[in-house]
Amino acid sequence: MPDFGGIRTTFGTADEDSGYGSYRVPRTPELIIEEDEYSDQEYEQQNITREMTREQRLEAHFNQPENLAKLKICQSVARTWLARHNFKKMQQVHQSTLFVSNLSRVQAQARGMLLRRDLEEKKISFESSEDWVVKLQTGARGYLARMKYQRTLAHYKSNLDKIVQIQNYVKNKLVGDAYRRLTTDSNPSIGTVKNFIHLLDDSDLDFDRELALEEMRQTLIQTIRENSQMDAHVNSLDIQIGLFLRNVITIDEVVKSSGAFKKKQQHRRMSELAANSLNSNPYSLRGIDKESRKRLDLYQQLVYVLQTEPCYLARLLSMTGRGDLADGVSARLIESTVLTLFGYATNAREEYLLINLCKCCIDEELGIVESTQEFMRSNYTFMKLVVQTNRGAKERMFFRKLLSPLVGQIVQNEYLDLETDPIAIYHKAINEEESQTGRPSMRKHSATVQDALQDEEVRDTFVMHLQHLREITTNFLQAITATVDDVPYGIRIIARKLRLAMEEAFPNEPQESIVRIIGNFIYYRYLNPAIVAPEQYEVIDAIVLPVQRKNLAEVAKMLQQISSGQEFDSNDIFLAPLNGFVKKSSRDFANWFLELTNVEEPETYFDIHEMNDQISTHKPNVYISPYELFHLHYAIENNMDDIDPLKNGPLRSIIQDLGPSPFSPSLDLPDSILCLTLSHPSDNIPMDPAARQQQLLVDTKRLVIYTIKIQSGESLEAILEAPVGPEHEEAWNSFKTTEFADQQDPIAAKRRYVKLSQLGPPLDLQSLGFYQLKQVTGGFLSYLTKSGAISAEQGYQQVINLIARDITGKNLRRVQRDGELSRIRQTLMHVKKKQNYLTDQRNDYENYLNTCIKRTERREKRSRFGLPFTRQYFHVRKLRREDREPKFGSFKYSGKQLYERGILVEVAGINPRHYDKISIILSMDQVGVITIEGGYSRWAIQPAQVNMPYENLLQTQFEGAQTMDLLDGMVKVNVNLLIYLINKK
Repeated sequence: MPDFGGIRTTFGTADEDSGYGSYRVPRTPELIIEEDEYSDQEYEQQNITREMTREQRLEAHFNQPENLAKLKICQSVARTWLARHNFKKMQQVHQSTLFVSNLSRVQAQARGMLLRRDLEEKKISFESSEDWVVKLQTGARGYLARMKYQRTLAHYKSNLDKIVQIQNYVKNKLVGDAYRRLTTDSNPSIGTVKNFIHLLDDSDLDFDRELALEEMRQTLIQTIRENSQMDAHVNSLDIQIGLFLRNVITIDEVVKSSGAFKKKQQHRRMSELAANSLNSNPYSLRGIDKESRKRLDLYQQLVYVLQTEPCYLARLLSMTGRGDLADGVSARLIESTVLTLFGYATNAREEYLLINLCKCCIDEELGIVESTQEFMRSNYTFMKLVVQTNRGAKERMFFRKLLSPLVGQIVQNEYLDLETDPIAIYHKAINEEESQTGRPSMRKHSATVQDALQDEEVRDTFVMHLQHLREITTNFLQAITATVDDVPYGIRIIARKLRLAMEEAFPNEPQESIVRIIGNFIYYRYLNPAIVAPEQYEVIDAIVLPVQRKNLAEVAKMLQQISSGQEFDSNDIFLAPLNGFVKKSSRDFANWFLELTNVEEPETYFDIHEMNDQISTHKPNVYISPYELFHLHYAIENNMDDIDPLKNGPLRSIIQDLGPSPFSPSLDLPDSILCLTLSHPSDNIPMDPAARQQQLLVDTKRLVIYTIKIQSGESLEAILEAPVGPEHEEAWNSFKTTEFADQQDPIAAKRRYVKLSQLGPPLDLQSLGFYQLKQVTGGFLSYLTKSGAISAEQGYQQVINLIARDITGKNLRRVQRDGELSRIRQTLMHVKKKQNYLTDQRNDYENYLNTCIKRTERREKRSRFGLPFTRQYFHVRKLRREDREPKFGSFKYSGKQLYERGILVEVAGINPRHYDKISIILSMDQVGVITIEGGYSRWAIQPAQVNMPYENLLQTQFEGAQTMDLLDGMVKVNVNLLIYLINKK
């Protein structure tokens, strides 16, 4: 075998051009013959080898171990190369698109077949084990659910306090959102209202108290109506007594007359009565006749309306300030008359009404002005009224307490000088120098401000005056701002009204401007005059000298500048060094002004309400001269369209009933004072329709609540129109069982019944079905819509809004309702007292009248025969014989006698020449009833007769009727003379 030991092969080197990774293609080994020195043995061996064949030599070569190992390596390399070559070819085939698609298809079919086989096997297995599998799954799921529940329960139990907090937060959040919708939405839905409607059922203090309140209010109104009727009856009795006394005077005059003058006195009195019946004084307000009494009542109603309806006088005063009054109307007289109407606010009622007038004046004026500056520049009449009425005795005590120590320090200091004009100080220094030296001063008399201040003495004096002025002003400011509760209430409430009205009228106006207006009113209008002229307001009793008044004026000027919040400008350049002090003090003064406006409303302060005049046993009085009253009537009459622009107020009707005013600029009336007893024009209204309407509204809301509790819908109208099912009737029956169950509870009884009218019986809700309930509710809603109390828009949404308002404002409404109940109880108690007072007064008047009429019984003892053998003598004798003599006498006259006396005016169808054929008999058999019988000899019928109460005669006289018809209209007589004749007999 050949020696392969010299053969060198290289493996593992990568061929750059080959794609077989890290292996190269093996190369043919090269034979390297090394020339070594052979031994003889080796040489012989070579010779033997040459003698062998090629196959033998190869066999011998490879039989050697080392050659065989090398051969194996070469074979391994060859086989590796061939395998990799084949793998690469196979890889290329496998990576081809065709092979991949075919392989994917085969794999998909194989997988699908395997899955279908497995699914079929599982399906067969599951179907055979379905019951067992269901039980296993059920048990497993139950076990898992129980374990999960136990873990959740254990977690909740360990965090129970946190869970409660979260639940409360969520519930409060949901309820808060729903309640916010209830309170903020302009039209809350029925569902939103229904969620909170249970709040109205949590106690018996909601609609039950409303019903009690309305019932008590109705009782109060009914009692007031009865008192008004009784008061009218007492007034009529008073008139009858006045007429009776006036006519009885004639009897006394006749009785006192005697002798030859008797006939003359009788004729004179009859002539006066006839003249009085024909004449009526248009200026008289004190007569007992109907026209005078009616005129007086209308003027009393006029004053009452002007007091209690301040809008009329507010417009009149606004026109007075603008100078828009009609010709002949005096603005100054209007101002004084207004103060007279309110009695100069000398009692609580007049002060309360005057404050309401001023508040209305503020609203009236703010409706005209366009800015706060324009309002501040104007000089309003109502401010004069407020300031003047708040300077009475009580208010002067406030001035004296506040200002007397401060003003006294200035007035009592004879050496104090607060002059702030450098030129005036300069001239005063010259005068003092010349007075002390007796020589002309070296200073020039004509000096400017700069020249005066260059003088050291003048400059020092000027600075000292400013320091003194600042100190004194500080004392005044501290004393004033320390006083709040002592400031008169009238000033504070008007300041409050000014602030609120300004903020509403000018919402974009800065607060400084509004405070400046309040300061102008409080300080400049009210306090400033008392500082400048203290002796006029009884602040001090001393006499104020010119220098002292000048000092007070300087202090007042400083306070005015501080109250206005403005610094001194070029007009007061001398006081400019005090601007820092003014600016700082203005803030303190402004805070004081705002603090004064924090005051309660007049109704609370005076404890006065709308029923106050109705419960008072004594009606309010106003003392006014006829000239002022007629002038006020004239002013209102000539400016009626501006005072009452709507033309439907009570003032217009009163002015129309009064007719033209008797006032004229040349009118001359005696200087007298009238006492007007005020009365409201609607005192005799039988019932307050608004109260009845309010009660109907409360009942309607209650029925609506019952309805929406049972049935739901988009709107109230939709619910009323929706059909009623058995479930609704069943729910309504269940609701009635709980709502009206307690028959002994008076509150439940009130809820059960609803009044359909004032006179008819109440409706029992227990007897109604739900459909009938909806019908009744719809009827109530329709009635309230027609009366204008509610609107039918959006399906009666306004009623839902009212219920929502009851829910949201329940607590506030409870407080208000309790206050109203307390006030109405107190008012009802006072009304009962007034009723007792009027009852006693009526009884006294009736007893007095009966006593006066019964005095005629004393004449029974007097002989009724008269002169013997006269017509009266035979008439009385005949009556006695027939036992028909009236208890209080009977008198027979001929028509001619009565005609000559003026008592008989005419007889229908009979000539006056035949009146001597007429006989007229006047008799009285019953107290207060006059029997008049008349007959004519040529009448074929029986004599006519009539029984007339004496009160009817007095009422006819009061109404101003000069004549009246008797005996079925056949006879006409003079009323005054007939009453005179009856009283005489």
